[in-house]
Amino acid sequence: MLAIAAILIGGTVPAAIIPQADDTVYIATAAPEPAPQAGSGNSDDDIQTFASPATSAAAPVVRDTFDVERVQQQVIITAAGPTGSLDVFPANGPINDGFGYRDGGEFHGGIDVMAAEGSAIVAASAGTVESVTYGGGWGRHVIIDHGGGVKTLYAHMIEGSTGVAVGQWVSAGDFLGLVGTTGYSTFPHLHFEVYVFESRVDPMPWLP
Repeated sequence: MLAIAAILIGGTVPAAIIPQADDTVYIATAAPEPAPQAGSGNSDDDIQTFASPATSAAAPVVRDTFDVERVQQQVIITAAGPTGSLDVFPANGPINDGFGYRDGGEFHGGIDVMAAEGSAIVAASAGTVESVTYGGGWGRHVIIDHGGGVKTLYAHMIEGSTGVAVGQWVSAGDFLGLVGTTGYSTFPHLHFEVYVFESRVDPMPWLP
């Protein structure tokens, strides 16, 4: 009798009454169907997900390290104000070549200050001397870490003219070396660069 009742009820409700030998009645309900599977259509890289109603409408988060870096730079430049965050000009002379791509397609990563040969190069702002070395086309050069992700580079110094050492703290205007033409240079000048989070940026907005 119980078996007949189970057949009749099973045709009208989404559950089955299953009698057991000990006369205990168990009710078996249908398992919920999983949410549709999400993937690219390629069986090698499909990702199966079972989304709950609370999260199914949420868009995936995509992070791009280049965009993050640009946002960080923008925040610092905005906070620095229109005159930049560096305190003094690193050498005394006009600017001959700016930041960006030249006519021949070559990228110029800084500015060239046409200071007289043998004139002083000074720290644009306070910081710690990170490097005093020769190479990279810059010839004899100095790098200063100003903190907050900001660094400055001073290139083409006269060999033997540097007046600072690695790890030394310098203040704005402190002597670093003399303008020369070492490295990839055809005439005496200071090649000056600004780095923000290890990426070169145009130095002009940073200088007073």
